[in-house]
Amino acid sequence: MSKRLPGILMRGLFVVSLLIGVLMIGTRLLSSATVSSVPLGAVTPTRTTLQDKAIAAGRVVPRNEVKVKPQVNGILEDVVVRPGQWVKKGDRLAKLRLLASPVDINVAQSELTRAKMELDRAEMEVGRRQRLHDQRFVSDSELQDQQLRQQLAKEKFEAAKRDLELRLKGASKQVAQSINEVRATVDGMVLERLVDVGDFVIKSNDLNEGTTIVSLADMNQLLFKGEVEEVVAGRLQQGMPLVITIGALPGQEFEAELEYIAPKAKKTDQGRNTFEIHAAIKVKQGIFVRAGYSAIAEVIFSRHENVLTVPESHLLFHGTQPFVKVQTAPEHTEERAIITGLSDGIKIEVVEGLRETDWVMIP
Repeated sequence: MSKRLPGILMRGLFVVSLLIGVLMIGTRLLSSATVSSVPLGAVTPTRTTLQDKAIAAGRVVPRNEVKVKPQVNGILEDVVVRPGQWVKKGDRLAKLRLLASPVDINVAQSELTRAKMELDRAEMEVGRRQRLHDQRFVSDSELQDQQLRQQLAKEKFEAAKRDLELRLKGASKQVAQSINEVRATVDGMVLERLVDVGDFVIKSNDLNEGTTIVSLADMNQLLFKGEVEEVVAGRLQQGMPLVITIGALPGQEFEAELEYIAPKAKKTDQGRNTFEIHAAIKVKQGIFVRAGYSAIAEVIFSRHENVLTVPESHLLFHGTQPFVKVQTAPEHTEERAIITGLSDGIKIEVVEGLRETDWVMIP
């Protein structure tokens, strides 16, 4: 019995090996048959969501950016705010040491010269009337009237003299103490500081825009500014919804509403016409969007969900009639007319003419 056992085991192992070999061959044959049943380069229609959309590149900007300038000329002595700091209207931003402009000084010097001439004439007239009064040619009242005019002229001269001195020291009778403090004109964030302590700053006038000390903006009121091609501009309307994505904030999308489409085109260096657009961005609470971020805006003209599609490259045409080649049996295809719908440039909707199980051949 013990001598027969090894022989039985050997025969059993042989049978098992034979069965494994048969199974492997069968699997390969089945796999080969399955692969050969799939037409080379063919696809079946798939269900997906298609969108007809346009894209515009641009950037994020504040709706209103305010440039804060001084009311007088002077030397900047202190700046008490920094970029990124929120301020309220009326908050102190900077302090100046006032300096009069050359024009102001010239005006004050002219006023002083005029006042001195009037005083000299008044004094000469008092002297003349005094002599006539002594000779009893002028009454007491006439002399007193002229003496009063002399006193008024003297007071005017002294005032003009003080005014010139004050202007030369950096102040004037019209300038209150508070005017040497530059204050915020709106609520907002300090975006930029454009001067340093010690810089000479000037007020704006008809000949000069003046010196911007800081710029302020409400960072909760942001716009997307971008450009679109003219073929897109013709399809846009104010009030359309947009989706804004920002490269610096991956994974975030912001809703926006189209507010402005330029009435006039800009010519690019390549000779193409583009139109500027503006859209109001709905800022999300807790997410800080910086001014100047590059952004992409998508405007969706239409959207079809869960529709049957094929690659647009698989379409053929008889005139304006689209059709595809469908394999109906091994080594046999037929041309089938279809009705198409929305396209995104890669896939196209098949409204009628195909089933999900059809094999669509490459033309």
